[in-house]
Amino acid sequence: MNNDHDTSGLFLDRYGQRRLTEALVTIEAHLEDLADTLTRRAVIGRRDLASFRRPKKLRAKAPAHEGAQEFAAKLENTLTTAVRHTCETRGMDYMPVGYTHRPAFVGPLQADEKRIPVGYDDRALSVLTRWLRVHVITFAMTEGCVEWADEIEGFAHDITAMVDLPPDDTINVDDVKVAAAYKQVVTLSTIDTVAHKLGRWAKGSMPAVCGL
Repeated sequence: MNNDHDTSGLFLDRYGQRRLTEALVTIEAHLEDLADTLTRRAVIGRRDLASFRRPKKLRAKAPAHEGAQEFAAKLENTLTTAVRHTCETRGMDYMPVGYTHRPAFVGPLQADEKRIPVGYDDRALSVLTRWLRVHVITFAMTEGCVEWADEIEGFAHDITAMVDLPPDDTINVDDVKVAAAYKQVVTLSTIDTVAHKLGRWAKGSMPAVCGL
C-alpha cells in the first residue's frame, strides 16, 4: 500500500482507500460467522442475505474458540484505535453511522435526525467497520492511517480462514454416506451431477452404483 503523503493531502491514496473499503466489506460479511466460530455454536453455511441481525459483540462465553477469541480481540483493538485516533486528530465527535444524537438526548428530533437506541452497542465491530467505510476519506487524511489500513487488510485476509468457511456448493462425504449412496437408484441423466458432488469418492465407483 502506498504510504507516501501525496499533494492531495491524503496519507492514504485513492487506490489504498479502495482496498481498505473492500477489506472492511469482507470483514463485515464474516462477522456473524466469526461470532459462531467464537462460541462453537453453529455449522457455517449459506446465509439469508435478506435477514436483519442486530450488531453483535464478539465477546464469547465458554466454551470458546481461543484462536478466534484472540483474533476478535485484536481486530476490535485495531478498529477502535483507528476510529478514536481519527476522531481525535480531525476534531470529530464519534457518532455511529445513521444516528445524530446520543441516547440521553432530550428534546424533539428533526425529520433527518435519529437518536441512538438505549442499549445499542456503538463499539460493535459491525458499527466500527461501517463508520470507517463511510468516513474513509477523513481516515485517509489522518496521519498513521496507512499502518492501520495495512492491519485491517491483514484481518480481512485472515478472517475467512479463521471462520473456516466451506465453499457454497460443498457437500461433506464420508464412508457412511457413500454406503448409503450405493443403495440409491442413479440414472444416466443424473450420474454426472452425483459424481460431481462425490468428487474423489466417485472415481471408480459410479459403474458399480449404476449397476453397469
